[in-house]
Amino acid sequence: MIKLKWSLFLLSLFLLSCSVKSGDDIDFLFEEIMDAHDEVMPKMGKIRNLEKQCRSAALTSPDSSELIKQAEILSNANAAMMTWMRDFNSNFQGSDREKREYLLAQKKKVYHVKKLMNESLLQGEKLVRSAIN
Repeated sequence: MIKLKWSLFLLSLFLLSCSVKSGDDIDFLFEEIMDAHDEVMPKMGKIRNLEKQCRSAALTSPDSSELIKQAEILSNANAAMMTWMRDFNSNFQGSDREKREYLLAQKKKVYHVKKLMNESLLQGEKLVRSAIN
């Protein structure tokens, strides 16, 4: 029964992939990447401000080492976004297959950056709140 389900899943996945034109697939991947970028790009200023707050709070808090560590995590998340933006080639040239592979790799990278940024913001806000209270 499990083999049948997997076979049906793989068959439907194959049929779906055959029905999408390569150019449409590439356009969709590019849009996914840009959506992820556009979602977290505005948070870069908030990350820098929160990093400063962590460093400032570390001066008077008993949890200073944790706050400094969190400030570094925030800084690294910000740097990861800057690096991704600098390295991303929106005009990548190649065959459809090469473009698809490039965009899939970039999608993985930008989602990783998105995760880093969102998690560092949540943790940083939590630490700063606890240090102030």
